[in-house]
Amino acid sequence: MTGATMSDLADVQAIRDLQITYAYLIDNGAYDDLDQIFTADAVGDFDRAGLVEGVAAIQALCRQALEPLTAAQHLNANHLARIEGDTATASCYLRVHLYREGTPGGDHLKMGGRYDDQLVRTDRGWRIKRRKLTLLWSEGNPDVRW
Repeated sequence: MTGATMSDLADVQAIRDLQITYAYLIDNGAYDDLDQIFTADAVGDFDRAGLVEGVAAIQALCRQALEPLTAAQHLNANHLARIEGDTATASCYLRVHLYREGTPGGDHLKMGGRYDDQLVRTDRGWRIKRRKLTLLWSEGNPDVRW
């Protein structure tokens, strides 16, 4: 970020922290806290898992997808954010390892992809207004998740 101000750098870090916090919340079953990540009217386009509108629908989708698992671990990397006043676009790569003990055909599913986010600055900090997940690869047993 050539010519970035301290405020710009703080915004970029806040957005990165938001993306990382999302991973921690969903991996630890704290779905009710996703209102700290998303706007009330957020749209989540979660690839094969579906398109949902509103933070309550995002919470329900995450709960439905992850509660049946024995464990999940979402890792984010290569964060990129572009700030334009009180809006921003951001992306990061993800790698997720899903584990459900006793699944016929194997207990593990690994996937990699990218999150593309549109964000807005609110009086409570940055929030994701739209999140699009693009899955780029997977390996293992899809029955762990689907």
